[in-house]
Amino acid sequence: MRIAFVLGQYNPGACGVSDYVNLLSEELEKKKLSCIRISIDSSNASSFSSLADSLPEADLISLQFAPYAFSTNGLSGAGLLKFAKAVRHRNLQVMFHEIWIGAYPSAKWKERWLGRRQKREILQFLEHAQPQTIYATNCAALDRLKQEGVDASHLYLFGNVPFAHLGDDHLPEDHELTVAFFGTLYNSFPYPLLSERLLEISKKHKRTVRLLILGRHREQGGLQSLKMESTKHGFELELTGELSTQALSHRLQECSLGVSTTPFDIMGKSGATAAMLEHGLPVLVHDDGDTPAKKLFVSKPFHDQVFLLNKEDKSELLIKFIQKQKRTIFNGVSHVGEKMLEAII
Repeated sequence: MRIAFVLGQYNPGACGVSDYVNLLSEELEKKKLSCIRISIDSSNASSFSSLADSLPEADLISLQFAPYAFSTNGLSGAGLLKFAKAVRHRNLQVMFHEIWIGAYPSAKWKERWLGRRQKREILQFLEHAQPQTIYATNCAALDRLKQEGVDASHLYLFGNVPFAHLGDDHLPEDHELTVAFFGTLYNSFPYPLLSERLLEISKKHKRTVRLLILGRHREQGGLQSLKMESTKHGFELELTGELSTQALSHRLQECSLGVSTTPFDIMGKSGATAAMLEHGLPVLVHDDGDTPAKKLFVSKPFHDQVFLLNKEDKSELLIKFIQKQKRTIFNGVSHVGEKMLEAII
């Protein structure tokens, strides 16, 4: 059996979707499936239009969709519709890593205007393509799609840091609360509220707070806010810079707690947050209220690992989780691989 992954510019190591496809392909190939990657990239004259003219022979075409992966302005134009018509009678899966922009209460008018155009293009594509399965990674995207009548389901987005065993002599120090930050440090995150919670946990748990900022970072505002909180409250702080996946796995295992600055309703699209969860870390996250509470959920394997920053009554449960002697490691790639097989068989 053969799967054709269609994605934007192929740039492993610097593109989450490329890494996602690479890891998933490797997992499926272990199960004796054949996987090919088709990149929609204007720099090498590859387009939806040219793909529509020469569709690959495959048992499943898996479109890894993010509007800005295919176009700098987030609009793919007539080529996307041509591709939709070409694959209408094929076994097509659409995985939404991103949907249209501007679908949140505080969006600026320009985002809303462009988002309306993107939404129209996406819905028109789905109407013509008639995919067999439509997936989204997070609560917000699922809510927006379902509001438009799209029959979409949740598919877990695994982390891009495979587990690499670390000896017991490198496990978290008893006297430290080592807190992992992995992924974008968004400036909108309530860092002062996080400090309050860490101080509370530190006092009850009788540990000093150490902040470990893993990997590279593109948003300096959030980093500066974190440094200010560290100085104000006497937290230790370490920036590792870019690390190999093996080194990242080892450093995650040295931590007691993770923090995701991605809002709760879109946390599911963060591979960095998934990596922390898969390594058995409890994760603090903030609910910014952009998606109705009744539409929010946590992926089943992690229902007891995610703690809301703006719910003080969960602190005792968080401390008990931190004190656990043994962590449960979750193989997210294998989990999603099984789901992919179900789409073919």
